[in-house]
Amino acid sequence: MKLSAKDLLSIGAVTVLSFPILYLVVLFATGNARVEFGREAKEEQRQDNLRVLRVTHHRDSLLAQYSAAYQATLKERQEIEEKERRLQEREERIAMMEQELEQQRVALTQERQRLEKAVAESDEASEKRMRQLARVYGAMRPAEAARILETLSDDLVVEILRGIGDDRQKGKIMGAISKEKAARISRKMGTPIN
Repeated sequence: MKLSAKDLLSIGAVTVLSFPILYLVVLFATGNARVEFGREAKEEQRQDNLRVLRVTHHRDSLLAQYSAAYQATLKERQEIEEKERRLQEREERIAMMEQELEQQRVALTQERQRLEKAVAESDEASEKRMRQLARVYGAMRPAEAARILETLSDDLVVEILRGIGDDRQKGKIMGAISKEKAARISRKMGTPIN
């Protein structure tokens, strides 16, 4: 098909002039363009305003609900933080008390060791004193030793007599002591003293 320049020109003119019409048809068909006349446009504007008011009221109620939930969450978070702070303070107090208890335990251990040492030294001194008394009474004449031992307690007499190494001297002293005291001392000497 052979087209003349006049035909080509008329096709071009129809195409250029029909494009805006086709474009408007497509806009109307897709809903992107519309034609409004008079009152209906105002009515639709009023409907849009009502829709905005309804959405705003609904949105405000949602905001109020979310705000209340947010406030409750904030309050709960504050309570949790307060509990954590109290727990932290309690843990610090417990740690301080544990440290004090450990210091007291160390001090008590040291004091116990010092007392045990003092008791041991006291026991040694007491034993040394008993040995010395036993030597003194063992060196005395039995009658004189018996007269002094009569005035002492039975337990002390038993300790002194046990410290005297010479059994004959012990026997002479026991013979010089009164019969009642000698009997009590004999019974006590038969049982071990702790």
